[in-house]
Amino acid sequence: MWHDAPLPIPPSPGYMNVMQVLVEEKAPKYIEMFGLCSCKRCLEDVKALTLNHLPPKYVVLERGDMIPRLTVYEGKFSSDITAQLLQACKLVMERPHHSR
Repeated sequence: MWHDAPLPIPPSPGYMNVMQVLVEEKAPKYIEMFGLCSCKRCLEDVKALTLNHLPPKYVVLERGDMIPRLTVYEGKFSSDITAQLLQACKLVMERPHHSR
């Protein structure tokens, strides 16, 4: 489930937008599946478009709670995140900004 990229660890206790963390985690997989350009601009466009269509879910976490809580939220919102990522990839593929 988790890539090798470090997760943003809030101070303990700290808050984070769970949706942003999950989108950051899943976006590269869908960009690769679509064969979409993987430049930084396209990656950021996909993530921003996805997050604009998802409700933020801010939670307060202690250090030891992070992975278990993210797993719960991933299960709960996985289909919504996937649907929005697919839509965002399609839009960025049709109109990439890096060539402008």
